[in-house]
Amino acid sequence: MEIKIKFCWVIALHAEARPLIEAYRMKIISNELIFPVYINHETGHALVISGIGPARSAAAATYLKTLLSIENYAAWINIGVAGFFKEPIGKIYQALKVLNWQNNQAFFPGLRLSKYVEGSPLVTVSKPEFKFPSNVLYDMEAAGFCEIAPLFSCNELTFVFKVVSDTPMTKFDNSKKFVKGLLENNMEIISNLLMQIEEIVDDEAKRLRMPEEVKEVMANFHFTESNRHNFEMVYRKWRSTFPDRKFDEVQPPANSAKALINNLKKELLDEVKDWTLT
Repeated sequence: MEIKIKFCWVIALHAEARPLIEAYRMKIISNELIFPVYINHETGHALVISGIGPARSAAAATYLKTLLSIENYAAWINIGVAGFFKEPIGKIYQALKVLNWQNNQAFFPGLRLSKYVEGSPLVTVSKPEFKFPSNVLYDMEAAGFCEIAPLFSCNELTFVFKVVSDTPMTKFDNSKKFVKGLLENNMEIISNLLMQIEEIVDDEAKRLRMPEEVKEVMANFHFTESNRHNFEMVYRKWRSTFPDRKFDEVQPPANSAKALINNLKKELLDEVKDWTLT
């Protein structure tokens, strides 16, 4: 069965992941893998448990992408618990800005989903934060996730959600039952968020889908991996510039991928030369 994954979850702790694994009926692929990976072909969900830390989060995301050959229209989601400067415990937020405390690198993941969740800045720290000096969320992995995940899809399909687990008034309860309960209590909101995200995923899949004329060329021409990527980018520019042209008009006599790419580029350059400023 061909795997078409729409949602890629990168989660630090098993207790955080368990409600999602159960809700979307994911099964572990193997106990022999570097990172635990769960998947459900039918619901389009894949999940990897990274462990704590930005480097592990980035590594786990890369592992999931490579292991399952995830398409570049899939959504990448990091969700888990985080400290916050104020109550209440159990409230879910979307991280709108993620700052790596160690190197001051900032990320702005995902489209804003304000219908169901409030937004907040988030700081990724190297050890648990107890003083909460700023009005932000505090976690220990999102910055690593945000640095790598957009490379697999796009920034608009990279999301970070955090559930408040501790505040200046409430100490963190690190029991698995408590952490799991925080996520379980937000599953209705998470489900609503996924409906919005799925619309974005489907739109991106349509945008990236290659038409039949391109599939025929791919089957008949020899493309290196580099040429294939180059051709797809040039073709999209050519097709948007010449929406009514027949594609076979620019195909070279010999089935040369390089010649085809050069023909498309030449037509685009010739079109630019003909532009006039009015």
